[in-house]
Amino acid sequence: MTDRGDGGPAQGPAACSDAELTAAVRADGDTASTAELYRRHAPAVQRYARACCRDPHTAEDLASEAFARTVQAVRGGRGPVDAWRPYLLTVVRNTAAEWAEGTRRVDLTPGFGAWFDAVARRGGPDRVSAEETGEDRVVRAETGGVVAHAFRSLPERWRAVLWHSVVEEEPTARVATLLGLTPSGVASLTARAREGLREAFLAAHAGQGAADEECRRYGARLAAAVRRSRPRRDVELDRHLESCVRCRAAARELVDLNQRLRSVLPAAVLLFGAPAYLASRGASAAAGAGGTGGGAGGAGAAGVKAGVLAVASSAVLFGGWLLWPGGGEAEGERPPVVVRDAPAVSVTPQTPSASASVSPSSSSSSALPSATAASTSPPSPSASVQLPVADAFGGPSSLRFVSTGACMEIPGGTRQAGARPVEAVCDGGAYQRWVLLEPFAGDRARAQVRNEATGLCLTRSGSTEDHAEVTQLACDATRSTQLWNLWTDEPKGQIALRDAEGARYLGLVEWPKADKGEAHGTALGTTRYYYASDSMRFRFDPVLLAGD
Repeated sequence: MTDRGDGGPAQGPAACSDAELTAAVRADGDTASTAELYRRHAPAVQRYARACCRDPHTAEDLASEAFARTVQAVRGGRGPVDAWRPYLLTVVRNTAAEWAEGTRRVDLTPGFGAWFDAVARRGGPDRVSAEETGEDRVVRAETGGVVAHAFRSLPERWRAVLWHSVVEEEPTARVATLLGLTPSGVASLTARAREGLREAFLAAHAGQGAADEECRRYGARLAAAVRRSRPRRDVELDRHLESCVRCRAAARELVDLNQRLRSVLPAAVLLFGAPAYLASRGASAAAGAGGTGGGAGGAGAAGVKAGVLAVASSAVLFGGWLLWPGGGEAEGERPPVVVRDAPAVSVTPQTPSASASVSPSSSSSSALPSATAASTSPPSPSASVQLPVADAFGGPSSLRFVSTGACMEIPGGTRQAGARPVEAVCDGGAYQRWVLLEPFAGDRARAQVRNEATGLCLTRSGSTEDHAEVTQLACDATRSTQLWNLWTDEPKGQIALRDAEGARYLGLVEWPKADKGEAHGTALGTTRYYYASDSMRFRFDPVLLAGD
């Protein structure tokens, strides 16, 4: 980058990468570059600050202080170059930790105070030294995390592209500007960064335990097995995993890291408030979707999909147990939970037909919003379009929630398009039995789920929000929101139904209560798989996959 003559960037700040702006700030405190960095990152910093503070005004104070500290560090030759966003968010948390030990604790949310106290307790009753601050305690807690350690060990550009492309899911064009790359360069860098994180994770895992030579030898083979899209069975690796608890745990965590990187990474780096930050990021992105167009579907989405394919293949390789916390270990049955009754559905049963309209009735209380119905309506059939014929690959079976033992059903067996499935006490009725359909031969990543009583298929709304509704509509394999990514663990008799990207799972909306055995609502929806909830997995009868 050539000098303009005043120490600032050669081109306008908006066209410069974060690294170029940082160089200008570091050289002579260029105010235009500082302002551009603030414009780019302040909204995200303020969103995270609001997760830590009681009110928006205090959150603005916290965000401003974090940005000022970061700029001061940069001017002093330290601080970030490419990865401004994760650095700033970490400074927000550390600054809040300092407040938690002083008079400004009252400005923080009770949740942050409780979390900070828990961190202090884990560090022992006494400080490591008399000079240790609240920030020191949090940093000490952070260094113990394997994922956080692996992330910090990566080159800064890799950390930056993972954060912006995977965690923030920002449009490729925007990430390209931040990093001074072309869109294709973003895709390539994201792929390399993902691979680097996998390798760093295994290295950190080996470094934090008494791994013997055999474990180190199998580490590279484990990473390769998870990476392959169509893995070959590695009998020796399987045998090692059966006998080594540590490597089995690392394998589970590595697959989970691939599958849920968008939630695992901020949880490891931020330690506090990651789900709230991701939720606020999603809401902000949805509000600004009109201004970003379709750019978000570039390298970030491609990278996420590649990770999901790697996870699916790993489940095949290792028999499926890797996907779930505690997988492969004995697990006890939980007693069934009495759920709150679902609202009664009173409709006149109708016989569905192939020519029936799939748009829900506007007078139905369970109907989809018109905008959603319009966005998911199938294309008009024509003589030149050959619709796939869905073959069942199993008999009708119940789908019982792992957490509660209750069943998914269509209330009353209503055949009305737009009716939503709910949780109910199992009674063996046809409205609680489901058939898996395979419209594309040999492709179970695109399965349909048809209710035996109604003949209609489960259909997602297409929303990326948590708890997005799912309804039944006429079965149509050209409708992308009707195709489910199927995961099964047949030895355990468990199944999960995911969206096409494998990121959102069908399950109970009030899953935290259901997991704890508490009374809860019966509504179902699709939710990001943040916490490996048992309420987003089902038990099935063997007949469901009898077509194998």
